[in-house]
Amino acid sequence: MLSQGYILNNRYRIENIIGRGGLSVVYKATDLEANGAVRAVKEISKSCKEMAESAKQESILIKELYEHDKYNFFPNIIQRTENNSTLYIVMDYIDGASMNSLLKSGAFSQNMIIEYGKEICSVMQFIHDYGKIYSDMKPDNIMIINNTGSAKRLGTEKRSGTLKLIDFGAVVQMESGIPVQYTPEYAAPEQFRAERLDRRTDIFNIGATLYHMATGRKPLPVYDENKKLRPSSERFPFNSKDIKTDVSVKKIIRKCVEDNPAKRFRSCRDLYSAIEKTEKHSQIKITLFSASATILSALICAFSYIRYVQQENIEYERFITTAKKSVSYEEKTELYKNAINLQNKRTEAYFGLIETYKEDLSFDENESYDILRLLTVNSEELKKNPDYELLAFETGKLYWYYYDYGTEHSSDNSATRMKASAEWFSDAISENLRNISEEKYQMARIYHDIGNFHSEIQKLVIEGDDTDTYTEYWQSLNEMSDFAETSSAETEIVLLETYRMIINSLAIYTYKFASFIPEEDIRNLYYKTRKSTESVITTTEKTKDLKQKIRKAYQITEDAIERAYGGRK
Repeated sequence: MLSQGYILNNRYRIENIIGRGGLSVVYKATDLEANGAVRAVKEISKSCKEMAESAKQESILIKELYEHDKYNFFPNIIQRTENNSTLYIVMDYIDGASMNSLLKSGAFSQNMIIEYGKEICSVMQFIHDYGKIYSDMKPDNIMIINNTGSAKRLGTEKRSGTLKLIDFGAVVQMESGIPVQYTPEYAAPEQFRAERLDRRTDIFNIGATLYHMATGRKPLPVYDENKKLRPSSERFPFNSKDIKTDVSVKKIIRKCVEDNPAKRFRSCRDLYSAIEKTEKHSQIKITLFSASATILSALICAFSYIRYVQQENIEYERFITTAKKSVSYEEKTELYKNAINLQNKRTEAYFGLIETYKEDLSFDENESYDILRLLTVNSEELKKNPDYELLAFETGKLYWYYYDYGTEHSSDNSATRMKASAEWFSDAISENLRNISEEKYQMARIYHDIGNFHSEIQKLVIEGDDTDTYTEYWQSLNEMSDFAETSSAETEIVLLETYRMIINSLAIYTYKFASFIPEEDIRNLYYKTRKSTESVITTTEKTKDLKQKIRKAYQITEDAIERAYGGRK
């Protein structure tokens, strides 16, 4: 241990101890070669070689991040030196306090949560863009520095931030995503299950940190007193005392800490936008509150708000009308997105965007990212709309019939499409959809059952628990066939994809069906589907190609039926 007044490397005069760890000590020091600049000197014992090597690698990473950082989020590593027993890392001294120490006084205000939340999103997006996953975001690892800087829009030019990150021991490469360490109160489910991590792991950790800011309490650990895993709905409880934070921030936190990564924000940019939107709404609320100081001001405010809502409605309708008339894909999608951002509860723009994505008969990954972001960010508001189930139904169909993810590796990505759509059909099958349309309700139920079959069948086969599954699947195939025959509204691609799914299912699963279905029934469904396929008039290259692919599967299916029943005669 270094004594006060000791000069390290003939340059750094030790002033006092400012922190201690198991095998490390942190000193405040004066840099005699830099006009008395204040430094932090970390002393690490080499008695634990792994710890010393980890600290060295961490300092290299911090140095890299600092050199590429235009936001001033990372301390600069000034020097690294060592002898036989000790490693010394000299870095910028951070004049501030840990966020955790500030939270001991209680929850932060709404403005502070928004300010620090935007800063955290900015630094985390920088780390993600650098190809890393931080994986241990928590108030202990955030230093609030003493300056008057403020958070600016993500991606803007250099400015002084209000915080710095100080611990990078858990950072992992994005391409590996292998968990290193985590803090139980802030950890995502995939961390304590030792699963692969990605950007959304950091989103969860940020949400847990925002929760601590909003309530003044740490989240509950991942395990309860009986060593059972807690779902996130139990780990992040709000109560009547949490009055500093309004409902919009609570919604953001709940979305961040979803157990299912797919339901979280897709990126820190998306999370930043949601926080920024909340900030604008808060400013409107403040304006309304201030204006209500007098009766006259209140009347003026109310009148202004009504005018604002009226103008917003007019603008929304203008976006929709212009989009419907446009022949440009780019213009239509932008107009529908503008309408959604303006009034996220209304569903007309979502339906318009879905129909636009269908126009070229291909729904790609970028389009999927956009629609998922809009639907998930606004999900709580949308679910209050009586048309939500119909919207979920149409979203499910969009994935079922048009999603082209995976087609670069295979000509048939039907399993991927069905799995991607299953959750949307699950949302659709409620009495609300039944009230809108009995036919759509029944269709959603069949889609859901078939999608679930394809999502679960491989696991069930491996576990030897698939026997009872095929009876329900056979029934669903027949119901699907009947709906295709009776519906006059379906497009050629919908019909052909339905017939392809039936033909392929017969080719793959007839040997399973043969144990309980007569051969005559199998062949009846096969010939019925074949006849229906031939009756479809194709008008595009994509549907012509699809029809040819189904035709090529005829012989494969016939051979499968013959093999399944040949030995039974």
